[in-house]
Amino acid sequence: MFRNFKLVPNVIFGRGCFEQLDEIIKKQRKNDDSWVVFVTDDVFQDKPLEKRIPLHDNDMLLWVNVDDEPKTQYVDELTLKVKGTRSTLPCAVIGIGGGSSMDLAKSISLMLTNEGSSTLYQGWDLIKSPAVCHMAVPTLSGTGAEVSRTAVLTGPEKKLGLNSDYTVFDQVVLDPELILDVPKDQHFYTGMDCYIHCIESLEGTYLNEFSKSYGEK
Repeated sequence: MFRNFKLVPNVIFGRGCFEQLDEIIKKQRKNDDSWVVFVTDDVFQDKPLEKRIPLHDNDMLLWVNVDDEPKTQYVDELTLKVKGTRSTLPCAVIGIGGGSSMDLAKSISLMLTNEGSSTLYQGWDLIKSPAVCHMAVPTLSGTGAEVSRTAVLTGPEKKLGLNSDYTVFDQVVLDPELILDVPKDQHFYTGMDCYIHCIESLEGTYLNEFSKSYGEK
């Protein structure tokens, strides 16, 4: 049986392309009441990037702490916070940061349309309803969270992802300028993360011609 791969449908890449984020989101703003949630790593709070986020008056800027890996309880709390902000769902959820921030954005976008705790959906293809439109703006290399079909969460009983085709981002914005100010040690660690992912793509248990081609390149 051949695998039918779900991939990110829209990717923009280039120095300074972050400035196009507002224009990209604009397509999701169907009316004046449309609003967006920016799930952003709190390391950028009071930093230059904060002022560059294309925040509209009725949007929500959600600072998230990712000192530890995302937990299901944290996802549930953030989802309730978003739901309690408006009577309507946001038209988009944007994750800005590293892998954990992007996983939180994925998880929130899924839990806005699927009832109950995120612990109920840890596993394979348990998500029933499509997520709110969700986009990623990675600020670190190496995690691969921007292209994966999972959002890794630590629950009370297990560490397991929300693995679903609905988890895949609808849009990814890859701006190399966003990783310029990463501390040197993080440059090394995230570079090694990229390298190890390539090895996994070439030598892993579930390798395929797609993974091998990317790993070799």
